[in-house]
Amino acid sequence: MFVKVTADRRVVLEDRDNFRAFKLVVEGSREDLDAVRTALAGTAELADADTAWISEAALRHRPEVAQDAAWQQSLGAMIEKARPHGWIDDARAAIKAHVEWVG
Repeated sequence: MFVKVTADRRVVLEDRDNFRAFKLVVEGSREDLDAVRTALAGTAELADADTAWISEAALRHRPEVAQDAAWQQSLGAMIEKARPHGWIDDARAAIKAHVEWVG
């Protein structure tokens, strides 16, 4: 699955049932970093242009998955598999994601 920031700065969840891949995709260029940070407020923090910490709560509360018990369980399983590899920050309650910039 991936969180995507569209060119018009909407935040959407795509490929939501793919729990084997996780990233942040941004339509734009690295020069848009500050605008993207603003668009992601409440959803993710960009540590830099290559690394994002995506809020677990923001994912779980997205309207398209909030009531999907199977999806919620699968997200939990993905988080547990990622934890030993340093991809989970319990203090932030966030999941680490690579940022992919697409022009």
